[in-house]
Amino acid sequence: MRLPKFDYFEPQDLKEAVSIIQNEPSAKILAGGTDILVNMKHRVECPSVIVNIKRITDLDYIRQDTEDIRIGSLTPLKRIYSDPVLQHLAGLTQAAFSVGSYHHQAMGTLGGNICQQNRCKYYNQSQWWRSSRPACFKAGGEICHVVNKKKICYSSYCGDLAPALLVLNAKIAILGPDGTREILLEDFFSGDGKKPLNLNDGDIVTEIIIPLEAKAGVGSYAKFANRESIDFPIVGAAYWASTQNKQYRVAFTAVDRKPIRGHRVEAGLNGKDLSEDSLDAACDVAAKEAKPVKTSIYSPSYKRKMMGLLIKDAVRRAKRRSA
Repeated sequence: MRLPKFDYFEPQDLKEAVSIIQNEPSAKILAGGTDILVNMKHRVECPSVIVNIKRITDLDYIRQDTEDIRIGSLTPLKRIYSDPVLQHLAGLTQAAFSVGSYHHQAMGTLGGNICQQNRCKYYNQSQWWRSSRPACFKAGGEICHVVNKKKICYSSYCGDLAPALLVLNAKIAILGPDGTREILLEDFFSGDGKKPLNLNDGDIVTEIIIPLEAKAGVGSYAKFANRESIDFPIVGAAYWASTQNKQYRVAFTAVDRKPIRGHRVEAGLNGKDLSEDSLDAACDVAAKEAKPVKTSIYSPSYKRKMMGLLIKDAVRRAKRRSA
């Protein structure tokens, strides 16, 4: 499949990139290209302007200071699971290793994985396939075919790294025309399937910031997919725990319009020793944390069941690592 026609820019620094994106409201950023180029070939995204930021070298780094670990948005996924600075953040490294094939990990970037578009079985199809019915709301039509409602999109966020970062209480740094701002990663996702990211015109994600205290805990990431080597998750679950303080965090992906932090699960576990009974109770609560719909071939009830089972799996993986 050929790409549609577009104007191409390759800025050499962040200031130039922000200026181009601000002046071209329809512009899309190209980092690794593993998401947007596929969507463009399928004609689900047809931006008139592409801004390739890959040559901006000061966005590819992993640094640790006295308070935080900072990861540039253009850092390849391969480097995330191989860099010694991140070796104690098992959930994050496992999530990076779970993305696609080795080629996806070598090309794909941290920022690109976080900022990927939501997915749906009615949206992520070829132009020929989609021509058999009216365009869905995300693709420019009026109706969401999943729930048969107008002016709404129930596509699912399916990124692997977002939940692993949510349980680390990570922040995200965004550079825009008015300077840099930092927000909690949890606040970065809008919950709007059509526009899933809280980005303004001219904004570029530059950095992920992880508090250093995250290295004192144990974590893991568990994923269920049809084909582990290439597929997006059907359900993904991240877990982090400070066993000394009996504090636990969980998060999910591919079960709602944004990655979900399992606050109710955490409230039921915090302050307790993990046992089979407490994990069984957490599984029951996990099923109520999200509102999955049938954006893939799997039913919402099956996804709810998998949320609990994957949390159990993630806890057991973390325990084995800390043993």
